[in-house]
Amino acid sequence: MSSIKKLSGSMRTHHCGELRESDIGKTVTLCGWVNKYRNLGSLHFIDLRDKYGVTQLGFEQFKGDINELKKFSLESVILATGKVTARPDSAQNKNMDTGMVEVQVEEVRLLSYAEEVPFLPHGMVPATEDLRLRYRYLDLRSKKLQDILTLRSDTTRKARMALYNLGFTEVETPILYKTTPEGARDYVVPSRVHPGKVYALPQSPQTLKQLLMIANTDKYFQICRCFRDEDLRADRQPEFTQIDIEVSFPTLEYMKNLATEVVRNIFNMPESFEMKAITYDEVMRDYGSDKPDVRFALKQMIVTDLFKTSSFATFSEVAASQYGMVKAMFVPTSMGTLARKDIDGLVEIVKPYGGKGVAWFKVENGAVTGGISKFIDANLLNALSERSVEKGDGLWVFTADKNENIAHDCADALRRHFGKTFNLINNEEYAFLWVYDFPLFDYDAETNSLHAKHHPFTRPKDEDMELYYSSDKSKIKDVKAYAYDIVCNGYELGGGSMRIFDNKQQSRMFELLGFTPEDAQHQFGFFIEALKYGTPPHAGMAFGMDRLVMQLARTDSIRDVIAFPKTASATDLMASAPSKPSDAQTKELGFKWLE
Repeated sequence: MSSIKKLSGSMRTHHCGELRESDIGKTVTLCGWVNKYRNLGSLHFIDLRDKYGVTQLGFEQFKGDINELKKFSLESVILATGKVTARPDSAQNKNMDTGMVEVQVEEVRLLSYAEEVPFLPHGMVPATEDLRLRYRYLDLRSKKLQDILTLRSDTTRKARMALYNLGFTEVETPILYKTTPEGARDYVVPSRVHPGKVYALPQSPQTLKQLLMIANTDKYFQICRCFRDEDLRADRQPEFTQIDIEVSFPTLEYMKNLATEVVRNIFNMPESFEMKAITYDEVMRDYGSDKPDVRFALKQMIVTDLFKTSSFATFSEVAASQYGMVKAMFVPTSMGTLARKDIDGLVEIVKPYGGKGVAWFKVENGAVTGGISKFIDANLLNALSERSVEKGDGLWVFTADKNENIAHDCADALRRHFGKTFNLINNEEYAFLWVYDFPLFDYDAETNSLHAKHHPFTRPKDEDMELYYSSDKSKIKDVKAYAYDIVCNGYELGGGSMRIFDNKQQSRMFELLGFTPEDAQHQFGFFIEALKYGTPPHAGMAFGMDRLVMQLARTDSIRDVIAFPKTASATDLMASAPSKPSDAQTKELGFKWLE
């Protein structure tokens, strides 16, 4: 804190984590919360706490009524003035930054009395999460959360400086806007001035930042709020913050270098830092997920072809189906072993992902035993072993389904389970990936329909352009996109794409997604028109600020890194939001609310 400029006029001369032996003899004034009060008869002590630390106050030199101290309840705010003295040798606390000194108080003043608090932010007994969210302002007094808020602020500063140093311009875009196509429901805001009409809170500034490129802004960024009405989980909130970026005339190499520079600055990586690049197809093959945790080496294999003629009917039926997949994973004995009951329990790991079971067998001293071993002959074992990075004795596990996505998801779940079970993960490591060449579309075979994998403005790869204009949607699903994600430790930290800048390509995209020309014009007419007036090739990305800070803070919940988060049901327990509008509000807006 010594590098921070101090202004005159503060109530305090120092904060509670600042005083050291070099300050002995100084008269100081401290302000903060009563963290602890100790009455030892003739001796009285208060541990005074603020954002920066704790300082012990002694009262041997106190000239006032010592009984007044009893009125200072825990979490009351006080002001204390006195002289910095050395603690006696027997009372020194080397575990505290201020543990070698104390302030002998000459004057103390109660600034704000605290009633009995529902929980202590520094207490030994943790409060329930609902209670912490109900009294979030108390929870935020804890050192852990204050450190996270400081970390978040520092992360924001580093991101800004990285982009400023690269010549980017920070531009604010509207919050009251219209629907943006990000795959979630919009939050809508009724307009009083335009009865019966609504604004939409932006899911992202997607079309706006592309318009800024058309407008010759060249390099744009914004640290912006985004809103998505979707089901929540640990790493999602209905409103979130992202580092939003767009740039004109880039190459894919430039975008990767740009992402690397942002990550390098935020995570304090050396100049030599690079992100490992891997294609979408490769990452799904090896890990079953497009955001794998690669801090451990356990990989998977697609072995569908090896079971097409297998006598194991479950797998041969899957292998014969159009979209079926069999995946295998070999866990060598050197990584760890599982008891039979633990192997049988693996089915519970895959059930949430649609898995119906986990097939397995063991290799012990070269012999095949257990599980589906009777279906595994020497030729099949050799074929499996040839595809495995790891060799020797161990456990083979398999996931299979007529829906390849389920097979991938189950394999990913098993891999993550093994990583934790066998302590394969180095929690001090950051393992980054640049995942690229994503599919342009997700294909629904039942409805023969396409859905944008990223969003409707993502550019198809040039080599797939002929396929892009095909009439067969089952083939169009194979079109690759100039799309990419930044992944770290099993989380997608950011992503983006090269954008469509050709009107014909954009119209084709809307057509493939099922938009009528009238629908496209109604929703995106302003953007379609802008493309007519000279659009530079451009690309962008966005980093999830909350997920970035989650990684830096080593926490598993996004709620830990947001000052005032919502619950899993998207409610604010502290402010009781959302709430029902008053009759006067609904009348003024011209809306009727359904009971």
